[in-house]
Amino acid sequence: WWWERVALGVWMMIMVVMTQSYTGNLMSLLAIRHIDHPHQSLEDVLDHGMKIIIVENTNLLPYFQLAESGIFQEIGDLLGTDQVVFKKVFELPSSMRSIVLDGTHVLFDADFNFKQMIPTEFSLTGRCDFYLSFSTYMPTPIAMVTRKNSLLVPGLNKVAEVLVESGMYRYWLFTSQPNSTTCNNPPKIISVSTVLALSNVWGMFAVLGGGFLVSMIVLVLENVVAVGRCGR
Repeated sequence: WWWERVALGVWMMIMVVMTQSYTGNLMSLLAIRHIDHPHQSLEDVLDHGMKIIIVENTNLLPYFQLAESGIFQEIGDLLGTDQVVFKKVFELPSSMRSIVLDGTHVLFDADFNFKQMIPTEFSLTGRCDFYLSFSTYMPTPIAMVTRKNSLLVPGLNKVAEVLVESGMYRYWLFTSQPNSTTCNNPPKIISVSTVLALSNVWGMFAVLGGGFLVSMIVLVLENVVAVGRCGR
């Protein structure tokens, strides 16, 4: 009968579609995921319309207020708008956990502050949810101040150089923040594997079982019809 061929063809087509669908599902369980780090410069931040968080009343503000060209002038022109948000220092951790983590804001501050906050967040969550941009813009605003042409300057420079080259600074940083280097280079590619369970492939078995059930019903009906015709 023609309708038998149609039913068989439709069932085979459904099986092929479902099989190919679940083949893709199984492959996705072993997929490699790419973690995007889109904001590597202030230009990227402005291009994506992100809001910038700046600590209020710091020595970073004059860089934007007095700039006459370049990216600093562009940000300076945004001061006073809703695209630049001022926060107090103690508000930065909560801002990181909320609006920065949501992907709507970025933090702009001295990197040594982030080298304390990011390890702290990792210690709390066990995840590297934040990253530092490749671009750097400002020198570290920390220094030893002496009188001009003081004889102490060469000695202080030598001591600072020895502390850095000997690894003492990194040792102090690691001692104060045990996870200080964990998120320095967060992975951009991770392999994700998921345990295969019946919940992943139940649809394929449902279609297969449904096909067997329909074929059994059709077989019974054919036999019933055949017996009825023979009885006549």
